[in-house]
Amino acid sequence: MQFRNAAIVAVALLVVFSGCSALGGSQADAPNETTNEDAPNETANETESADGTGTNASDETGTGTDADGGDDTASESWSPPTEPNRPLENKREDRIESVQFVDKTPENSTDGYSNFNLEVVANTTMEDVDPASHGDVVGEPYFFVKINEDKQKIVERTGEMRMEDNGTFHIDVRPAGIEEFGSGPLTVEVFLMDEDKDWDDIYDAVGKEIQFNPNASAGTADAGSDGATAAET
Repeated sequence: MQFRNAAIVAVALLVVFSGCSALGGSQADAPNETTNEDAPNETANETESADGTGTNASDETGTGTDADGGDDTASESWSPPTEPNRPLENKREDRIESVQFVDKTPENSTDGYSNFNLEVVANTTMEDVDPASHGDVVGEPYFFVKINEDKQKIVERTGEMRMEDNGTFHIDVRPAGIEEFGSGPLTVEVFLMDEDKDWDDIYDAVGKEIQFNPNASAGTADAGSDGATAAET
């Protein structure tokens, strides 16, 4: 009788220990399940962060960009840019340090170029330039590009540019805007402007000459390894 009671107690204890072991196994697995569920959320957050960074980085306005913007303008359509608000107020200072022709087609030539862009180094800081009556004394710097002094055709106008003491800016010159000009020298003048509601202010202007040849192609012979040619002054 005592042996039978002992056997019953032993079986009961075995059942209890088996149940505890099963419960322990389920609790050990729980953290791994939670980690797996959280992983998609972390991935989504990383994607949103990457998208947000991309959006901020592309907040440039107009056709003017930083240097190294590259030449992707050959096939872009062209329409006359918005004219500055006139009459223009002359506030000229020595703000444009240099204007260079870049992205030229062909790259080096003695016969002229059929395509080019501009790289401008300038002081575009305008924190306190507008009258208080305008409500905001901060200026809105932009560039426009004029071809030739006689015809005075504005071929490009950028959006509002960032303010920088010694900034480098890339201005795209779309081929469709200059296709009306025949072979010969073009005077290309870059204006640094401040946009105002009544009239725009000229802060500087620098002109350079380039030999234009609408028939020039990338097959033109190289004029030299340094890229300096008689076609550009």
